[in-house]
Amino acid sequence: MAVRRTFTQTKFFWALLSGAILGIFLIFQPIFLTTPLRYIAATVMWPVQNVLAPVAFEARDVSSFFGSIGELKETNETLEKEKLRLLAENARLQDLGKENEELRRSLNLIPRDRFETIGAGVIGRDVSGLGNWIQIDQGSLDGVEKGMAVIVEAGVMVGRIEEVFPKSARVMLLSHPESMVNGVTVDTDAQGIVKGEHGLGIVYDMVIQADTLKNGDTVVTSGLGGTIPKGLLIGTLQDTRLSDDRLFQQGAIVLPVRFDHLRYVFVIKRVIGS
Repeated sequence: MAVRRTFTQTKFFWALLSGAILGIFLIFQPIFLTTPLRYIAATVMWPVQNVLAPVAFEARDVSSFFGSIGELKETNETLEKEKLRLLAENARLQDLGKENEELRRSLNLIPRDRFETIGAGVIGRDVSGLGNWIQIDQGSLDGVEKGMAVIVEAGVMVGRIEEVFPKSARVMLLSHPESMVNGVTVDTDAQGIVKGEHGLGIVYDMVIQADTLKNGDTVVTSGLGGTIPKGLLIGTLQDTRLSDDRLFQQGAIVLPVRFDHLRYVFVIKRVIGS
């Protein structure tokens, strides 16, 4: 005589229960479970990422080679690097030209280009395509810590370290909606906050109306807060306007680099002499 099973003893019930538990986990993502899993996943996947990332980059380069003229591409890359260097150098010279030694001593401002950095390769990026973050191949075992500024050559800031694993780290880019960095304009000393806009770009916000905000001015890091060095280039202002509540001024920032083209970056470990 066959034993009749109740609904709770059926495979369908257990499949339904498992699906519900998985759905709750995906929706709420409890930190006490996701953090260890992300830590383990990053540690396990690091060797695979480290091997596959160069292969992926090389494959992309080969595809690009067959779609363009190699010599023209190399010339263009050289010009872009030179343009980037000149932009950062121009911002540095303008900024330094406004400072004097007495002000530097009183405010404890440290001259630029005196950083101890850690070079890193990009081994992963935001799969959503919004450009919110990148993964680098240097981690806690290499001296990387949360909150450190991340730059490209010539002192252009692209983000800061958000999450650290033993041999890798995640960088929150300036375009991330949760990214906020203290900034200042070079020409008019208008202080404000550099904020991400859902991966679509960055905006210079919270500038008081008493300050002068103008299109074409250069925005650099102000150094307020002590975690990000002063004077790192961020970008150029455009479309300056009043905020929606008309209490502050704001403007869009044109970035000097494309985050989706980053292959190598530098983590600022410390300012020499600090």
